[in-house]
Amino acid sequence: MIFCCRQQLVMMQVVLIIAAGCLFTVFPLAGAVAGDNTPKQEIESLVNQVLHVLQDPRYKGDAHREERRQKLRSLVEQIFDLDGVARRVLGRYGRRFSKDQFQEFKELFSKLLEKIYLTKIEHYSGEKVIFEDEKVLSPTKVAVPTKIIENDKEIPVEYRMLKKNGKWIGYDVVIEGVSLVKNYRSQFYEILHNKKPEDLLKIMRKKVAALPQ
Repeated sequence: MIFCCRQQLVMMQVVLIIAAGCLFTVFPLAGAVAGDNTPKQEIESLVNQVLHVLQDPRYKGDAHREERRQKLRSLVEQIFDLDGVARRVLGRYGRRFSKDQFQEFKELFSKLLEKIYLTKIEHYSGEKVIFEDEKVLSPTKVAVPTKIIENDKEIPVEYRMLKKNGKWIGYDVVIEGVSLVKNYRSQFYEILHNKKPEDLLKIMRKKVAALPQ
């Protein structure tokens, strides 16, 4: 199915950290100086903030759904470079998009991820997350490996981060060895190989409109 990541079965747990690892500015941990957090600390800090929202009685229940989602949405917006991620998933076909088309693509892609995954975050049921030490990928990029423990099963999730304007910012999530960015990019490439940007936008508009609220 177009735009359906094969890892959606574990995304209920993963997006809890996507809100922490995928795009970012966060509150510092106790004893840390703002801006001095390591990538691992950035992720852990955001996870704690997301958990706080999910566990806060003020935001529980359908009556507070929009307020709860706005809180979660604001955390995601703090950590995700949506412009950079959108350009990565379009890859070489990005140059075909006009400025206005790219802006609409970015907004639709953000809504697609939000509608699919915010619902899954809200069903978080206490799965344990283990954070491991960062791995240096280059002078400006690191990976933060984690494991999600679910019924004695370990799900490896790696958060790819880069330093941009002095801040660590997420640019990809690798779930069980499969890149979220590459997964979506392959689907967009399949469409854009024979179709125009406007054709992809039409498909995405319908896809977003059809998702449950």
